[in-house]
Amino acid sequence: MKYLRSLYYKCSLVLISVVFFACQETEDPILEQQGEMIVKFDNYVGNQTLVLDEVGSTNFRYSNAKGQSFNITQFGYYISHVKLEGPNGETYLDEMNASADASLLKGYYRVVQGDPDTYQIHLKDIPAGQYNKITFTLGIREDGIQEGAVGGILDRAAGGWFWNWNSGFIHYLFEGHSPVSPREEQRLRLHIGGWKNVPAIDENPQRFFDNNVEISLLFDATVQVSETMRPSPHIHMDLLEVIGDADFTVQNNIHSPSDGVPFAQRIRNAFIVDHTHQ
Repeated sequence: MKYLRSLYYKCSLVLISVVFFACQETEDPILEQQGEMIVKFDNYVGNQTLVLDEVGSTNFRYSNAKGQSFNITQFGYYISHVKLEGPNGETYLDEMNASADASLLKGYYRVVQGDPDTYQIHLKDIPAGQYNKITFTLGIREDGIQEGAVGGILDRAAGGWFWNWNSGFIHYLFEGHSPVSPREEQRLRLHIGGWKNVPAIDENPQRFFDNNVEISLLFDATVQVSETMRPSPHIHMDLLEVIGDADFTVQNNIHSPSDGVPFAQRIRNAFIVDHTHQ
């Protein structure tokens, strides 16, 4: 009898333990898996790698559509509002935050030729799933940035490419030299920017334009994001697409939103996804 009571007691403990752990397992929330993606930007001039020369150099490596030779002494662009999409409805929006504290700045990036640390955008906390499309803004939108101090790469005092509160930021910057440029030291300056449309007053031409460009690109293959899989799409940018049919004897000092409109309209075609590492 004592043996049966002991057996009954042991079996009861086992049953209670099974029920307890089963309930505990059911009640615990299932955490959504997340992963990361590294988006890499490679800059080109046609089929040539974009290489910087020193200011004042007469080593003219490249030619535009009109056969005018030129070199590049400074180059870069801003990227913001990154979005990923997948074939099954997956969506990821990169967190945006403009702050005077550089450590709190989120979602704004600047690719600067000559600084390899800026060539990659590290996207984190992406919901696990499949992705085959990336969308981003080439430039800095007015929304989210207040008239006041902004830090990091947006800080004008720290080298941010900012004009004023009507014109906004220089989104796409190219400087160099060309032997056909009539400017001092044969300089070229193409500063493409502007973040708001301000209509013309009276008979004066419109001066301020929103030259932000939204770019959407399909990956060459659907990629998987998970805790263990971190894909890396490589995006190529071609400066010649942006220059287009510009004549450096005339268009050699683009430094206002209105002058930059035709260049901004060509930016979308300058970016392609060349390949993707899974």
